[in-house]
Amino acid sequence: MEAVILAAGKSTRMRSKTSKIFHSICGKPMIFYVVNALKSYKIHIVSNQSSKETLQEMFPNAKVHVQKEQKGTADALKSAIDYIEDDEFVVVNGDMPLIDRDDIEAARALMKLNNLDAVILTAVLDNPKGYGRIVRKDNCIEIVEEKNADEETKKIKEINSGIYLFKTKKAKEALPKIEENQLTGEYYLTDIISFLDSVDTMVVDFENILGVNTRKQLQEARKIIQRRIIDRFEYVTFVDSDNTYVNYDVEIGEDTIIYPNVHLRGKTKIGKGCIIENGSVIENSVIKDNVHIKPYSVIEESIIGDCCEIGPFAHLRPFSELDKYVRIGNFVETKKARIGKGTKASHLTYLGDAEIGEDVNVGCGTITCNYDGYRKNQTIIGDRVFIGSDVQLVAPVKVEHDALIAAGTTVTKDVEAFSLAISRTPQVNKPGWVKKYRKAMEKKLKEDKKS
Repeated sequence: MEAVILAAGKSTRMRSKTSKIFHSICGKPMIFYVVNALKSYKIHIVSNQSSKETLQEMFPNAKVHVQKEQKGTADALKSAIDYIEDDEFVVVNGDMPLIDRDDIEAARALMKLNNLDAVILTAVLDNPKGYGRIVRKDNCIEIVEEKNADEETKKIKEINSGIYLFKTKKAKEALPKIEENQLTGEYYLTDIISFLDSVDTMVVDFENILGVNTRKQLQEARKIIQRRIIDRFEYVTFVDSDNTYVNYDVEIGEDTIIYPNVHLRGKTKIGKGCIIENGSVIENSVIKDNVHIKPYSVIEESIIGDCCEIGPFAHLRPFSELDKYVRIGNFVETKKARIGKGTKASHLTYLGDAEIGEDVNVGCGTITCNYDGYRKNQTIIGDRVFIGSDVQLVAPVKVEHDALIAAGTTVTKDVEAFSLAISRTPQVNKPGWVKKYRKAMEKKLKEDKKS
């Protein structure tokens, strides 16, 4: 079977510069979910001219056809129908990201069983307001839009989904017979029903046919897709799945615990036995096994080794790579840094463009001064180095293994192994200086008042 996805609309109700089919839902454009549901079929996408190149690049296995003018759904189908070769095809709107292939296959089976020309997927709603109604008269089916419906028709609860299965030969014969609507100047696919001999409907879950025309409907679709994504992770604990945000491509290992308001984005991979606490944001990163990420940490395009601890309030910028048992504490920022096994940077530190060995202690307030105004320079620190608090490492600089950098030191040249590096202004204590200073200041204030 073949599939035609209608995606040439103007998206006027979204009030967006971006076509609605490209609006993101859980890390994927809306139309991705439609194409993904139909991927076992030969796919045709009817596009407008401005979206054609993007769609063809996004879905290289699909055939993209251009609807030159937006003159209705029947006119859109005309752009593709001559290219359909199989005996049957399905028509789906590109703004229906929740469709289920099983529904389509069930309708296909019904069409074959009863030798029908077409099957319309429908749903039954307690409040069908706004939807086209399925009207049955004398064994015939008619689709009546709400704006054209009388009071009796509006009471009908079975609504049209906009998904149709057709016998190709019958559809090709009937499509040219559809006449232009006198009010809108458009050609509506719903009118094709009156030119077919045998049509039936199949009722499906309304959730599966929800279309997205407004921002509110986009939000509803996102919630459903997010629930479906989270339901894939049978052996992961979500403390509050309604307030956890996991993108489509994310992988999570078993026995991991995800706390509320966590965002897992892009192609992030989380290992087994991890704990990801409240408010953390992880994007396109690899988190290996038994990692503990504490609240409100941000990790981007980085690799975190087994048994690491991150945060709270840590920021691992792109190309940070941590070996096993590394500790990155609160308000520590890394960027393009490779950090060896067992190294600790517990608080208030910036490590950028750095290679740091194993079992290094990075004291509070340490900074790698990597930028000279023209280029980024590298800091290299060997194994078992002890870096005291408030140290500045002015790159390019190398500190060899087992060195000790005294607190408050500015390192501007290489430090040999087992060496102590210290650079401080000698401390001078002046006894009684404060008393003299206060006395002088009080005298000055009195003179200022008189003047």
